[in-house]
Amino acid sequence: MYKDVARAIEGIDIYPIMGVIIFFSVFVIMLVNVYSAKKSNVAHWESLPLEDATSNSFTPNTHTNETENI
Repeated sequence: MYKDVARAIEGIDIYPIMGVIIFFSVFVIMLVNVYSAKKSNVAHWESLPLEDATSNSFTPNTHTNETENI
């Protein structure tokens, strides 16, 4: 029954092709993003699960927003 409904829709054959194109586009974009990442960022990301919570290298933002003072 569902096959008959799907066959009745005109142009439905383009959706699987669009899905494959979107999938490979996202895959290629992520592959380029991974290989173009800075080595210093990768080293930081590697050590994140092993860092102690108290030795966080994160520096808090000391910039105050001007709208907060009003």
